[in-house]
Formats: sequence, C-alpha cells, structure tokens
Amino acid sequence: MAYSCGSCGYGSIKWLGRCPSCGEWDSFVQQASTKAEKDSASSWIGETLCPINEMDLGEVKRLKSGIGEVDRILGGGLIPGAVILFGGEPGIGKSTLLLQLAQSVARENGNVLYISGEESAAQIKLRANRLGVEDQRLYVLSEQSLSRIIAAIKQVDPCVLIVDSIQATVSDGTLGEAGSVRQLRETSAELTRITKSRKMTTFLVGHITKEGTFAGPKTVEHLVDVAIYLEGHREEDTRILRSVKNRFGGTNEVAVFQMRTDGLQEITNPSRFFLEEQQREPGAGTVIVPILEGTRPILVELQALVSPTGGYRAPQRRSTGLDYNRVAVLLAVIERRLGIHTSDADVYLSIAGGLETRERATDLGVVAAVVSSLRNRPVTGRTVIVGEVGLSGELRRVKKLRERITEAEKLGYKRVIVPAVPKPPTRKKIDVVPTQTVEQAMDTLMLR
Repeated sequence: MAYSCGSCGYGSIKWLGRCPSCGEWDSFVQQASTKAEKDSASSWIGETLCPINEMDLGEVKRLKSGIGEVDRILGGGLIPGAVILFGGEPGIGKSTLLLQLAQSVARENGNVLYISGEESAAQIKLRANRLGVEDQRLYVLSEQSLSRIIAAIKQVDPCVLIVDSIQATVSDGTLGEAGSVRQLRETSAELTRITKSRKMTTFLVGHITKEGTFAGPKTVEHLVDVAIYLEGHREEDTRILRSVKNRFGGTNEVAVFQMRTDGLQEITNPSRFFLEEQQREPGAGTVIVPILEGTRPILVELQALVSPTGGYRAPQRRSTGLDYNRVAVLLAVIERRLGIHTSDADVYLSIAGGLETRERATDLGVVAAVVSSLRNRPVTGRTVIVGEVGLSGELRRVKKLRERITEAEKLGYKRVIVPAVPKPPTRKKIDVVPTQTVEQAMDTLMLR
C-alpha cells in the first residue's frame, strides 16, 4: 500500500497529514495497486516487424499551418500525430495566435477543434470576430472534462486539436483537482495516445511559472514532441515564438510577430524590422551586432549609456536583453586590457526591440558600445561588429560567421569587424575587417 500527494506527486509508504514537499494539507491519497502481467508477450498480435531502411514515409505528410513563420520553427509544417506544448505568460497572445492558426488550418486542410477550459464559447466568438475568424470547419467547445473532450474528438474528427489549457482539463477517473500533478500526467498521456492513434496534430497550451518554465511535472514536457514559448513584453508589440524542443526539426529557432489590433502579424525579415528606425548613422554608444537565433542571423541595435557617478554613490550596472554576468566580465576586460576605467561610472546596456540573447558573439559589440559612449565617439561607416572576447583580450571565432556577414551585406552595411580566422570570408559589397585583439578592434573603429 502506498500514498502520494495529489498536488506535487510526492510518494510515501504511509499516509501523511501534510506533504513534506509542497506543504499542502490533507493531499495524500491512496494509490491504486496494479498487477504486472504474467505473460509479457500476451499482448503481441503478430505484426510483421520492418527494418528501418525499408520503412516508407510516404504517408507522413506535413500540413501547412498557413502561417509561414510557425511552419518554419516547426521544421516545415505540422506533423500528423505530433503533440505540441505551447506556453507563454498570461495575456501575451497565445490564444490569439492559436485562433489565427486554427482559422488558416481549417481553411486549407480540414476540421479543427478548439477546446477551451478557461473561456466560454461566447468569449471565444468575441475574439474571433475581432480577428476575422469565421471558417465553418472550425469548431469551438468550452469544456474541461476529458471524457467529453474525447467524445467531441470522435464526432468532429479534426486534423488539428487545440486544448487551452491542459491545466484546466480534468480526467473524471483520476484523483486530484485540475492542474495537479496526477491530473496533468493522466490528461496529457491520454490526449497524446489519442493524437497518435488518430494521426492528428494537437496543441496543448500550458501555463508557465514565474521562472519562465512550463508549470507542472517535467514528465509532460518529455512526453510531447515539440515545446514552444511565446515571449514578449506587454508594453511592447513584439512577440517572439521560440522552439526549445523539436523531434522533427531544429531547436532554438525563433519566429518574430508584431501584435496589432487585428491579431499577430508575422515578420519575415526580422533584421529589417528591428533596424527600421536605424535610417541614419548611429550616435555614440550605439552599434549594430548580428545575433544568431537557431539558424537565422538577425541584426539588432545594441545601445550603451555610460555616465560618471561623481564619486557620491556606488556605480549602477543594468542590462536588458544581455547576460548580466557576461557584461560584468567584459567591463573588467575593458578596464584591464584597454586601460579605460568604468568603475566610477553607471553602465546601462540594452538590445533595442525586446530581443534577448546570451550569445557571446555580441561581446565585441558590447565593448565597442561602452567605449563609444564613454568617449562620446560614434561608430561610423555603416559598420557591423561581431566577435567573442577572451579574458586576455583576444578575439575568438563565432559560429556561422559567413551567414552573419551575408545578412549584413543584404541590408546594405559597408563594413564588418570580425575575429581573425585562418580563411576569413570575403565579399564584394561589404568590407570584412579581421582583427585579433580587442585593442586592435578599438583602434580600427577609432574609439581609443
């Protein structure tokens, strides 16, 4: 006989009044005992096993969602039988994007079933009217019971199922309240089984924690085929759809959207979108750096503001979109290798547009922006800066350097500062300047 917590899943051989893991009172329930089958081969029905080199993938055909950027981060479209976990902060636009996707899939491929356990059908209809969603093959059901959801699936026979959200779905035969560990495991496993057997694509909307990870047991994230996040700030109109797990394509791919009154609009050229205000030579403290999101290089504007404190208080260090610890290391390199003192000044760094990156290819751009702001000397000549900075001031190579240079060339930039490599890339329309140390790079930019 065993007991487990209905909130967090903590197990115990005896009943406990309070869970030692999550602190919930009176949450322990007795687990149903199961007997292992005596004959493990009794369920075998005699299928003929096929070698992997003889398997036919002709039946596996991706469905186009109608939103090109979504198809791209998913690896080319929706895979029949795939389960996609979709997360994001409240109010960020998850339901809006899924309703737009449901409309385009229903128009191009077939029936779509949209299940909402948090909104009524009338509330969904109000949003649909605002977004112009009205396809007759899109069905909406406000329901939390898993058994009724399964009945609706059998009736509609959808090619795409959307469950918003998995935390609001309840299995009638499972103990625990909606959103508990046991309920999440049972409902996710059952919906996954149905998805595979009916060869449809299922989106499971999941809540996230304050740390930015999916709420609930990690089992759910392991169970699904794809996990994507919708990121952004409510005060800005930019939304980033990021893939963190994909069994059918690359991970860490991103898609950029802009929130409008009529829904989310995909941005097919993020570099031009983030630099649309950069129509003239940047001022002091502003540089252009190419970051890599998945396989896509994106040019962004990196800004720095260095202001002396006057010696009356401790200097401030703030960074938006960059790794704070990495910024602290780079400020130490500036002090030691360039002889430029920032210990008595406030340093503020930001990536314009709301993007975030931890890529070290922005190191040289951070150094150049800080020195440019401190010296009040702008980086001129339509220049792009890329390179990782070592502790001794050397510049290290970065991955996909050619792709970054090509992106800068497409947008009309004339010069790019890069780390010195054995065979530096060459271009006709952009001057590639290899540098070996941070001192040489600052001299090239005329900032020292």
